[in-house]
Amino acid sequence: MSGLFKRPDLRSSDDERFTRLYEDTSRDLLAFLLRRCATAEDAADCLAESYRIAWETRTRIPAGPEARPWLFGVARNIARQTHIGETRRAATTSALATAAERWYTPAGPDDSALAAALSELSPVDQEIITMIAADGLAPREVAAILGLSPNAVRIRAHRAREKVRALLGPTAPEEDADPADPQPVAEARGG
Repeated sequence: MSGLFKRPDLRSSDDERFTRLYEDTSRDLLAFLLRRCATAEDAADCLAESYRIAWETRTRIPAGPEARPWLFGVARNIARQTHIGETRRAATTSALATAAERWYTPAGPDDSALAAALSELSPVDQEIITMIAADGLAPREVAAILGLSPNAVRIRAHRAREKVRALLGPTAPEEDADPADPQPVAEARGG
């Protein structure tokens, strides 16, 4: 094709315009975000996100001196969204902590021996006993969570209870009061 029909290289002009915008605004924009974000890391993340959005929408960035306030507006919105997200995460964390405190039973003096005995079990057996006794899950539910058969969960739970009883020795609680005994919970749930 001849030079008359050649299209101008718009991509290089976009790149140059964006590079100029970055060079002209990056320091001021970072200072702007540092005053609005909780941490320097959040400000840096917001800065990067602002330029990512600017790059993706570079054909819609206003020309001339209007580009700077446009970019600051983008950065302000991102900082605001980040703050809202942090507030929501903090509220969710607080709600979860409150819910966990409601369900948490403080350890008594007898629980330390039980905890020591449980620590002698394999990690999978500890999970099985904890899910059945503390979380109130039926063996079939534990099986689904761990990817085992319900029968394997019942067998492992039985063996784990026997090992815990042996480790606790003659001071072990009666069978019907054994906190590691999942059978009352399992029977109640049809497990």
